[in-house]
Amino acid sequence: MDIESELKKNDLFSCLDSFQISRLSRAVIVKRYKKGALIFSEGEPASGFYIVAEGRVKIYKLSAQGKEYILRIGLPGDTVAGVAVFSNQNYPAYAQALSNSSLLFFPKTAFLEMLKEEPEIGMRMLGALASRQRRFVDTIEDLSLRDVLGRLSKYLLNLAQEKGKNTFELDMQKSDLALKLAAAPETLSRNLKKLKAKKIVSLNGPTITLLDKEALRRLSAG
Repeated sequence: MDIESELKKNDLFSCLDSFQISRLSRAVIVKRYKKGALIFSEGEPASGFYIVAEGRVKIYKLSAQGKEYILRIGLPGDTVAGVAVFSNQNYPAYAQALSNSSLLFFPKTAFLEMLKEEPEIGMRMLGALASRQRRFVDTIEDLSLRDVLGRLSKYLLNLAQEKGKNTFELDMQKSDLALKLAAAPETLSRNLKKLKAKKIVSLNGPTITLLDKEALRRLSAG
């Protein structure tokens, strides 16, 4: 694995020069996890942060009743638990490998020592973390202001924008998507069928085509 190339894909470090990327790479420990393996648990002391190099990572919380809610899915190039570097707090959620995954691990102590010598890296990271915090606020807004159909519509629009096309495959299994949208699996299926019946989307296995994006925008607006 070319660690420096993987670091350049990450939004925290993509604007750094070759020397800074090289410095970063020396702090990295490559960790590999089998599908279903727990990477860290909520409440566990935060020993560092991760960048997903290969595979997918589920970040989630559990309610007092044991109900799982997915905060996000970490894909290649994404940072996991970056806030842990700048705080003395424990990990605020669980992380689990959704597939066989390779992660770049930055031990907290070694990374903070490096930031003393390269403060620009820390400034760039803080900016990216602020953007991520805004996305979490959007997630909370979705849960409070939109019903399942509205959340699903917004998710499909965002996914189409990310992929740059109107026909695409879901980036997670439907069971995981249901958890992400805080919906029962049968409720998600019912709403997908509703969108199909209204000819807003077409479905072909895991492949979805957006036929009427304006209708999706109206639904996502609540």
